[in-house]
Amino acid sequence: MKSLILPLIFLAACSSTKDKPKETEVIPNESFKKERPLSSSQIQDFYQGNAAALSPALQDETLDRLSNDELSKINTSGDPLVDISVRCARRDFDGAFAVAAKSFDRYQKVAPYWNLVANCHLNQGSSRKALLFYNKALEVQPNYVPTLNNIGVMYARQGQDQKALVAFERAQKQGKFSKTPRYNLAKLYLTYGLAESALPIFQSLLNETPQDVDLLNAVGSSYFLLSDYGRALSFYQKIPQSQWRRAEIGLNLAITLKKLGQVKEAGQVFERIDSPKTADLKQYYASIKSQLGDAK
Repeated sequence: MKSLILPLIFLAACSSTKDKPKETEVIPNESFKKERPLSSSQIQDFYQGNAAALSPALQDETLDRLSNDELSKINTSGDPLVDISVRCARRDFDGAFAVAAKSFDRYQKVAPYWNLVANCHLNQGSSRKALLFYNKALEVQPNYVPTLNNIGVMYARQGQDQKALVAFERAQKQGKFSKTPRYNLAKLYLTYGLAESALPIFQSLLNETPQDVDLLNAVGSSYFLLSDYGRALSFYQKIPQSQWRRAEIGLNLAITLKKLGQVKEAGQVFERIDSPKTADLKQYYASIKSQLGDAK
């Protein structure tokens, strides 16, 4: 086990970014008439983010980091693709697939449609079905960046990190301005302790959204692994103290404080951490507790 942890959650990309948003064509309400398929140029392939969110950096490309409360505030009316995304993120798979089936005639020739259906299958635990639909998205639009990224997510969840690396690198190459593949690539680097490779990616993303909590934690974690504890602490301290209760943040901060000789402060941070929920975080929690000793 490494001396520091980030939550090993790789983000599925729902959309790509565009320089200029394109107008969404109005869907006619013709219940008994087969609708003409849309082309990729007729859909809006991005989300409107909320700059006030704690982790806003990637929210125009993915919904994976949004809370249920934040998801509930997204307006899905009139846009089946957003509706599918939100339902899937909230694990309303039956509802998501129902919307997808109803929208098939209209969206069958656009890659985002197939990408979102694949995401739902992946989140439902069916990698085989997900891959079929991801391949359909690439058939419609070769090198569609969100799908290349999501194939990497699928492999990462299966523990096939080498294949995930290839997919993330391919997605990054095809979408130089897409943030989610860069984030996932950096997370994979950090998983293997390659902080020197991860840090410039995380830092470039943080430069765009300096208050993003998860990126502040990621940059701090990178500096920690490089044994630059003072700089690591400076990034952890930029995170609102209310978020120090999160195990994946508070534990990193506590061990950094101990490394800097601030043992009492480390114990105080540790005592306020909420009980971790995942197996990795529980193991990490026990490790930090042991290292802090009497300070806790």
